[in-house]
Amino acid sequence: MDFTKPKAGGELGTSSEAAPPQGKLAALVVAALVIGETGVILQLFFNVIKEEGAIMTSFLQTVVGTALLWCVVRPSLRVGWPLWWRALAIGGSSVISLVAAREAMTLVPYGTITCLAFVFGPMAAASFRIIRARMMRALIWPLMAAASVFLLVDGLGSGDLVGFGLIALVALAYHVYATTTSGLQRDEINTVATLARLPTVLLLTGMLFSAEEPDALLHVSGEAWWVCSVSGAVGVVALLMINAAWKRGLTVTTHASVMPADNGLAMVDGMIAGQFPSLANWFGAGLVIIAEVGATRARIPDRKQSPRFSMWLDGLPAKIKRWLDSLLAKIKR
Repeated sequence: MDFTKPKAGGELGTSSEAAPPQGKLAALVVAALVIGETGVILQLFFNVIKEEGAIMTSFLQTVVGTALLWCVVRPSLRVGWPLWWRALAIGGSSVISLVAAREAMTLVPYGTITCLAFVFGPMAAASFRIIRARMMRALIWPLMAAASVFLLVDGLGSGDLVGFGLIALVALAYHVYATTTSGLQRDEINTVATLARLPTVLLLTGMLFSAEEPDALLHVSGEAWWVCSVSGAVGVVALLMINAAWKRGLTVTTHASVMPADNGLAMVDGMIAGQFPSLANWFGAGLVIIAEVGATRARIPDRKQSPRFSMWLDGLPAKIKRWLDSLLAKIKR
């Protein structure tokens, strides 16, 4: 279920050299997922999102995480407009995803959020790829994931339905990321994802100060500061661990195979934070995990051509330049 492209000359999930043993690399990815989930547990356990708000919590976590990430990675800002436009698109959608996810956490159990976001995001994308590849038998996996929705929403009140709209926004951010990075090499994707942190921070800053007074940061509790700081830090650690696994030879297939663990972890993390899913919710999460494993083993091919949105982003700088030249010409007249 991964949209990462291999380097030139290689097949998806393979390499020109023998792939290193994947067991340790898979364990490294699982460890990264566990560490990354720690931040969410703290935010839920200490009620930081309800007390400080989704925007403030997202801002604090992202600022701390971005500062740490840029100290370690130090990305070059001279990567060219094709990558910068992708970074801007991902950065903008990330803001929506961050705020929507945290707002949803105040309405819907965390495990339900991650499972539904997977159904509306990666599994919905997989269904289109299955139809395009004419692998109709593999449609059983998206259908199974769709059926899980009825189990995941069991026991939720009508007020929680607002959370489903927020979850759809989280899934939308996934589609923007997947479409925008499709066709890029793995190192380019890492560069774009790192640069995207800059517009994300700037947009969150604008949202924060449009919703709060400029001195709102001075009134944030000390508990919220350390929780959000830890959340940002562990998120960076998890990201660096996964990148280290890629550099050591993690294959796309192995990565996709261990990702179902994330949905199971989210259900457990919600319980640690005091959210106890019903038996139907657990069955729904189980269907999502089975669907993800089944879709991964089906080896659904990615399309080879660059998607329209990606091509539109590449041509946008030239279109803007032509528009500015035309505007200046009209002004001179």
